[in-house]
Amino acid sequence: MYPGKKRRDYNDIEFILSYRKDIIFREHATKLDIFQDSIELLFYLTKVLNAGFLDEVKRTGKRPEGSGAIIPVLFERNNHNLLAAYKLACIGLNNPAYLNLRTVFEGITQMYLLHFTDREAYIFYKQQLDTLTEDEEKELKNKHHWLRPSRIRAVLYAGEKKKQVDDFYILISNAAHPGIKRAMGDFDYREEVTVDVLSISLALSAASLMSIKNIYSDILNEEEAEEIDNILDRVTRELDGQVMDISPNHPGLKRD
Repeated sequence: MYPGKKRRDYNDIEFILSYRKDIIFREHATKLDIFQDSIELLFYLTKVLNAGFLDEVKRTGKRPEGSGAIIPVLFERNNHNLLAAYKLACIGLNNPAYLNLRTVFEGITQMYLLHFTDREAYIFYKQQLDTLTEDEEKELKNKHHWLRPSRIRAVLYAGEKKKQVDDFYILISNAAHPGIKRAMGDFDYREEVTVDVLSISLALSAASLMSIKNIYSDILNEEEAEEIDNILDRVTRELDGQVMDISPNHPGLKRD
């Protein structure tokens, strides 16, 4: 250690983050309350889905398999990433929060890809399990462009909605990978950035709930569907109607 230089105690660092947290919880209580309720419902729905899958196994004697079996894994991973983003946003660590939010966005679109496509879902499923044949890997590279986020969006969306979804994703990505000047701003509490990250967190929690309602409507009962609608209404009001609907609209997708 250099002479005359005092190392900052870890408790001092924690105090700064705790001070930020006090400000954020005081200034943005409504957003935080809605988000906590969203998280509670999202984690509850994992139990609902697992119970539904178990009933199906008991009824048919068959375990879930194929591309659809990955959707619940992506959903639960999204819940953890949303919770991580919330924890980071509550202490003003906004750039790391955006990284988690970008993962949530990508996870939702991957869930929709698995549900609304056939060949792309099959290829993505085998890619995740690392079981692609040599010919399938060539197909993934040449025809499906590695199913990168941009490719998945091209499969799921069309027209004006695709532009809106692309712009939303670019917004999150740019925030997750800021330039040096913008990154330095994360070292201090900035209310406008906190509002932005909390708003996007709410929007993506709503989108995640909507994805479960769209994909698993046959498992959810009326009360659970109403709870989802209630959270969606609260998020919509809090964000003044500026909620991004990222459910797919491409005319080439299969429909139930």
